[in-house]
Amino acid sequence: MSILQGFEAVNPVGPTGKSVLTVTPRYIRFNKNSVLELDSPRYVQLLTNPQTKQIAIKVCNVNDPNAVQFVNPKKHTASVTLTSPVVLGAVLQFFEFPEVADDQVAYAQLHGVPYPDDQTIIYDVDDCVQGVMRKRGRKKASYYAAQ
Repeated sequence: MSILQGFEAVNPVGPTGKSVLTVTPRYIRFNKNSVLELDSPRYVQLLTNPQTKQIAIKVCNVNDPNAVQFVNPKKHTASVTLTSPVVLGAVLQFFEFPEVADDQVAYAQLHGVPYPDDQTIIYDVDDCVQGVMRKRGRKKASYYAAQ
């Protein structure tokens, strides 16, 4: 009987954590784990199912219909942000975001279920978590009266 019986080796190359899709009124973002689960594909198809309220992302080729550029091979990509109006319109139909202050952004986070054999991740809208976060980046200029 080996002292290591029952242990499994940890794969240092495989993705760790969960695949997360973040949706805001201005963009959708797939986290690093989502990109790694799909093996950093150059093109994907974004699919929606209005009946089950699900969003799927599937690896495809440039010649496939409705192919969307996902990972740019010239850049080191951690996460992928899509801002295409067509893509946003298809995804935003599932969400209602509240009005927020100028320095905040409403968002929804969806955890995905990967299907490696099909090179697909499916996100369930019914299981999303919605909230409000602060905007990042440059702040609007503030004008003060001179004394």
